[in-house]
Amino acid sequence: MTPAPPAVPNILTIDVEDWYHLSGEQIRGHGTLRPDILARQLDRLLGLLARHDCRATFFCLGGSLGNSPELVRQIAAAGHEIGTHGWGHQSIARLGLPAFREDLLRSVKWLQDLLGRPVLGYRAPAFSVTRDQLDGFCEICLEAGLAYDSSIFPIRGRRYGIPAMPTAPYVIHDAGGRRLVEIPLSTVEWRGRRYPVAGGGYWRILPAWAIGRIITRLNHAGCPMVTYLHPYEFDSQRLSATMAAGWSLRSLKHQLKQNLNRRSMYAKLDAILSVYRFAPAEEYLRDPGRFPPHGPGAGLL
Repeated sequence: MTPAPPAVPNILTIDVEDWYHLSGEQIRGHGTLRPDILARQLDRLLGLLARHDCRATFFCLGGSLGNSPELVRQIAAAGHEIGTHGWGHQSIARLGLPAFREDLLRSVKWLQDLLGRPVLGYRAPAFSVTRDQLDGFCEICLEAGLAYDSSIFPIRGRRYGIPAMPTAPYVIHDAGGRRLVEIPLSTVEWRGRRYPVAGGGYWRILPAWAIGRIITRLNHAGCPMVTYLHPYEFDSQRLSATMAAGWSLRSLKHQLKQNLNRRSMYAKLDAILSVYRFAPAEEYLRDPGRFPPHGPGAGLL
């Protein structure tokens, strides 16, 4: 893999959540927290990032980490940015904006009290903000003191996505001197259609050489690769949905899907970080001149 010299750093983000707890909730309606397993996953991932001297943004889910603050402190002590993934893991589209506001403010206060520093960024569970919620969503993010959001996947997807939105970082809301930057997840265009390439399952399926070509293509266009990964994708052991939610056809299907090509992720990220530079979102935000206006406050939606 031969990278283009990036004018800006690529952005590496990690959504920190307890896979066993969330899988139990998704499959049977309730789950059990497994901080011991999450700690094992984080240790492996943090070790890989340290070896490459790479800092990232970790969006922390309060419901997974509220009883394990030492894990958040461990991430921060390793030099990484701490953002919020909210408290629960419910869809904003289903929650509605009033409940979203409570969830976000709770998570931001918890993290700021824990770390003694501001929280700058947010990532919605499952990229679940909708287009008709954007104006109120942005106002709530600014109320919480955030500088940026990274919840929009500019695609037409089955479960998430807001098509026709910009694909590079931009100012989504600017009102009364308050700016909120949107850092959308990366996509590529092919034959007039956008395709998601940002991480998670997409990186599990794509070979490392293809991911490298995508990063080079984005960098040549002056755009960072904005990716998202999860600690469970770096677990040294097999994920067991049956342990999380008991034996059922749904558990087995979930287990097969979540383990598909998962063991390739450590080697892929190792190879990518050997060639390409990644950084946390806070580093990218240091140059305010990078962001064109587009959004509710700019009158462009």
